[in-house]
Amino acid sequence: MKFPKEVVKGKKFAVYLRKSEGEGGSTAAQLERIKRDLIALEKASGRKINRSIVGKDIKKKRRFSADRDLALKGDVFNEGEKATGFKTANRPVFLELLRRIEEGQYDGIVVESFDRISRDILGLAHLALPIWREDGKVILDLSTGKVLGVDREEEALQGIVSLAGSLTKVAEIKKSDKGLKTAIDDGFLTGFIPEHIGYKAPGKKVGRNTALDYRRAWALMQAYGESFNKRAGRNTLNKPSAIGAEFGKDNKWASLYYAKFKNWEELGVLDAWLDAYDALNAYIVALGEQSGGFGRRVKESRPVGNILYATRGFFAYPAGVLLAKDNEFVKFPQPLAIGLDRLALTNESASDLDDFVVERMPYDGRELNVAQTQPRARK
Repeated sequence: MKFPKEVVKGKKFAVYLRKSEGEGGSTAAQLERIKRDLIALEKASGRKINRSIVGKDIKKKRRFSADRDLALKGDVFNEGEKATGFKTANRPVFLELLRRIEEGQYDGIVVESFDRISRDILGLAHLALPIWREDGKVILDLSTGKVLGVDREEEALQGIVSLAGSLTKVAEIKKSDKGLKTAIDDGFLTGFIPEHIGYKAPGKKVGRNTALDYRRAWALMQAYGESFNKRAGRNTLNKPSAIGAEFGKDNKWASLYYAKFKNWEELGVLDAWLDAYDALNAYIVALGEQSGGFGRRVKESRPVGNILYATRGFFAYPAGVLLAKDNEFVKFPQPLAIGLDRLALTNESASDLDDFVVERMPYDGRELNVAQTQPRARK
């Protein structure tokens, strides 16, 4: 790309990276795509761009710490993935970049496209208008070669483009929210998946030919019991490594599922969960016998897939769950009360059954068991 020397010569630029929630790819890939343009910009401006990262670790090897990562030296500011373009408070890296611009460290910002700053025209104006209109800074869009801060006609055109982008993103968010609500009404919610017959663990090419015996695991955990752990400051499972080894797992697995099953027992849903899990495996076995043999086609069959979809929320949260995003408490029906044969025919539309009712209610603030909260909402 060719840059107008009268605009960029002698100017020091910072690079800003961001990926919105729902967008594919990564900011590392984004930086790779603009690498050649950055080299061209350095030649045109006569100023080097330090490729060291400020903000979130672009290799994703460590958790973001504002105190540490916003104090780093470098000219590439990485907001990371799932960084909204609508809420300023959720963009600490961009706010740090603005602070450094106000201190005079940079003469402009370079982005893959203007919508990395914001797809929303109001957000773009709020975040960046003072930079180019009042402070004389420039913003370069590498996808089009356009420059904000040079002429008002381009500024007006960018307002139209940004408004169109904003409408598109709002429509995407609305569609995503509607899709999530529909999925929940049909019994689906992301979360824990029991290792049923045919379950394929992440990173594995082949599914399980036998079910993991959670009932025996729970009995073994109860037999070992628990005792006070000074380091943890609470009671923990005794001999978790020995229990984990019984099932080809480790101590973390045993401790995690002991806590999960203990919480479910306290809520009075563990027996229903174990019964539903046993019934699911029995259904898969019977399906294999009816088709003349058990194999991959049985494990990936449409009836089994329909059951797994409709029971995903129950198996993850048998006593209901507080949805962190909507502040709504949701409770899923018990599969055996509906019947697996009926769920097998739903084609991911269990809500079409009159008696398949997902209870949804505004959260009233009552105290919840940890098993009724999503992991990202737990303190």
